[in-house]
Amino acid sequence: MLISAKSVITCWAMGLTQHRRAVATIQDLVNLHLLRGQIGKPGAGVCPVRGHSNVQGDRTMGIWEKVNEKLFAGLEKEFHFTPPSSEGLSTVESIRAMSDGRAKVFFAMGGNFLSAAPDTDVVFEALKKCRLTVQVITKLNRTALATGEQALILPCLGRSEIDLQADGEQFVSTESTMLNVQMSKGIFKPASHLLRSEPWIVAQLARATLGSDTMVNWNRMIANYDNIRDAISRVVEGCENYNERVRKPGGFYLPNPPREGEFPTKTGKARFIATPLEKIDLKDGQLLLTTIRSHNQFNTTNLRPERSLSRRRRDAPGRFS
Repeated sequence: MLISAKSVITCWAMGLTQHRRAVATIQDLVNLHLLRGQIGKPGAGVCPVRGHSNVQGDRTMGIWEKVNEKLFAGLEKEFHFTPPSSEGLSTVESIRAMSDGRAKVFFAMGGNFLSAAPDTDVVFEALKKCRLTVQVITKLNRTALATGEQALILPCLGRSEIDLQADGEQFVSTESTMLNVQMSKGIFKPASHLLRSEPWIVAQLARATLGSDTMVNWNRMIANYDNIRDAISRVVEGCENYNERVRKPGGFYLPNPPREGEFPTKTGKARFIATPLEKIDLKDGQLLLTTIRSHNQFNTTNLRPERSLSRRRRDAPGRFS
């Protein structure tokens, strides 16, 4: 089937992305596509499905522990400051830094770090060693229970709620796993008039922290999010004319060189990276267990009314949560 197919798309999710041999396995998938000429043509390619709808968008905006020289140069030119030249910490490295006391403040924008990160018990103890833990969240989660010496919970507007600022109603943008950027505007009345948006909270923290040591007009940024997007358009590659393009039906696509048959390597060609296969030797009496998840299965939300809870537990105890 693979050899005879004119177009092939390989799609994978967190089972591969977070596997112990994730990098090597995904490289082999890419090798397979390259051997068949299934990258850089319509209806073909590799498609990683992220664990969250906007994980890819975070990376595009520079949320990464590695130094991106081009992005940093854009930030320096736009905001007139010199970004740090040293690299940050990955998720696992951050947990270790909190554990041994090098990292003293944990600040989370959304998410449920305790439950999402590996080794829950270790993460819990690491968070409790911090001098300060802060969460900007729409609802309580387990991470809120892992408090440092001092802890703050800053409730914020959800993306589905109306965000009213000085210049009127605002919208934000999201990026899908397919590199599509589009606008997202809340339509529901906020749960409380005291709730503030995530951009508002970040801007107020910046004002309080930096004081006069900044040339950014934070009030102007928050009064109208178009000002934020204008700055992004001058800093982030592929986001030029952000405000105009994001308002078009369906939004816009970010650059994806391999899709156009372009490869940003020294030779301008795709590279094959081979890794020896790992043989799994099972001892007598051992079984190899593989877990799968069916498409459209969202835990208990597919529970049909006619099936009782006790029946559900008997039929699929591992799925009930």
